[in-house]
Amino acid sequence: MICWSCEKNAGGGMLCVGCGAVQPPDRTADHFHVFGLPRRFDLDVADLEQRYKEMTKVLHPDRFARADGRARRASLERSVQLNLAWRTLSQPVARAEYLLSLEGIDLGERTGSKQQEEDGNYATQRVDTALLVEVMELREALAEARGHGDRAKAAALVAGVQAHHDREMAEVAAGFAARQPNLPAIAAHLVAARYYRRFLEEVQADREREEVQGK
Repeated sequence: MICWSCEKNAGGGMLCVGCGAVQPPDRTADHFHVFGLPRRFDLDVADLEQRYKEMTKVLHPDRFARADGRARRASLERSVQLNLAWRTLSQPVARAEYLLSLEGIDLGERTGSKQQEEDGNYATQRVDTALLVEVMELREALAEARGHGDRAKAAALVAGVQAHHDREMAEVAAGFAARQPNLPAIAAHLVAARYYRRFLEEVQADREREEVQGK
């Protein structure tokens, strides 16, 4: 890449190796490349956070308050790219989803046509009906326990869902660590983990509402 400021080889980093000017981001770079990390699920999150903090300091707006307009624009674009990469890679579920997406597996809602699926242009993961029924029954059981004021049963249900979630994520981690990862199997475990996580998030949201109402 040629530096926009000194018009010499910038070196491929955030800053030009010659003049130190911030460079526009590589829009083709994946989130792992942004941090200079290998593309894998098992990341050292502490190391990732340290890299994020160091890069954020370099791109802080105060450093470019009086800079050339091109430098301000480049720093802003770099910051947007960096923050998106951080939000994705710092969370295990999001990191796993992203790794699968890089392999063409979409865990979003199924919105394609039957023809797309038959043509092989449809990589979205199917959701096991048994899982949907299980989560629905768990929600009903939790509502019933709360309705009867049975806090012990409600707590046990939530703890059980947390255990399910943790087991599914352990399978996801083991799957990515395998010599030849079985991506469809990893996707299935990740989908289950997402449903359990959603259940736990709803429980947490209910608790927060109760706390606000109780004040």
